[in-house]
Amino acid sequence: MIAETRATYNGVDTRVLSVSGHGTPVVLLHGYADSADTWRGVLTRLEALGRNAFAVDLPGFGQADGRRRGPLLPQFDAFADALLTEHGPVILVGNSLGAATAVRAASRYSESVTALVALDDPLNAHHGLARLARSRDIPVCFWRGVGRIPMPDKVLRWATRQGVARVLYGHRSTADPLVLAQWTAAIESQAVVATLARYACQYARETRGGHRGIHVGCPTAVVHGARDRIIPVQSSRVLHQQIPGSELVILPDSGHCPQLDDPDAVVRLVVRIGETA
Repeated sequence: MIAETRATYNGVDTRVLSVSGHGTPVVLLHGYADSADTWRGVLTRLEALGRNAFAVDLPGFGQADGRRRGPLLPQFDAFADALLTEHGPVILVGNSLGAATAVRAASRYSESVTALVALDDPLNAHHGLARLARSRDIPVCFWRGVGRIPMPDKVLRWATRQGVARVLYGHRSTADPLVLAQWTAAIESQAVVATLARYACQYARETRGGHRGIHVGCPTAVVHGARDRIIPVQSSRVLHQQIPGSELVILPDSGHCPQLDDPDAVVRLVVRIGETA
C-alpha cells in the first residue's frame, strides 16, 4: 500500500508517496506541472518486488509549498540536494523536469547517487519550441494578459483533457481517466495556464546551456519515449553522449511520461540499472 506523509527539504514542506521494502531507496522525481501521483504505477510495482521507494512533490507543484521569487533552477537543485543529504545513497529516477533535476544532482553528489534513470530529459532539446522559449525574457504584463483571456470553464476542462492525453501519453486513447481528472482539477483557470507557461519559459531560459559540463559517474540509463510530442528523442541521444558508459533506451510506444505509458518497463530498467551499481 502506498503511504502518504509529509516531509521538509530545504525549507519546502512537501508530500511524500512511499512504499516499504529492502535495498537502496528508489527516489522518483516528477515532471513540470505534474506531481508525485504520476509515479503511483511504478511505486505499486516496486512494492510488489519488495523494494523501498518514494516519490515527492517538487517545489510549487502538487501539494508542495510554493516556490520563492527569483530563479527556479537553484530552488530545484537545493531541494534535491537536501533530499540526497537526508536519504542518500539512492537510486535516482526522474521524468522531464525531474530528470533534469536528477541528472544535475547526480553530477554534484556522486557519492549519494548509486544509479540514475533519466526519462525524457528536456535540457538538450533544440527544436523550434525550445528555441522560442529560450529566445527572450517575456514581460510579466504579457502573461497577465494571457491569464485574463476569457475561457469558459467547460472549454478549459475539455482542452486540458485533450491536451494532457495527447502530450503526456504515447497513445491518447490509453490515458488514465484519474490522471486526466487530476490535471483538470489543477488547471482551474486561464490564469493557471498563463502562470505555468510563464515559469516554463523562465526555466527554459535558465537552462539554455543544457547539460554542458556535467560529470555523472554512476550507472545510468537515459530513456526516451519514441512518441514524445514535447521533447524530441535527440535530446536524450545528446545526454547519452554526455554521460560516458550510459545506456540509451528508446521505448517505442511511450510518450513524454513513460512511467504512465509503460510502468513495467520503467521498473525493469530501474531494477536492472540499480543492480549494476
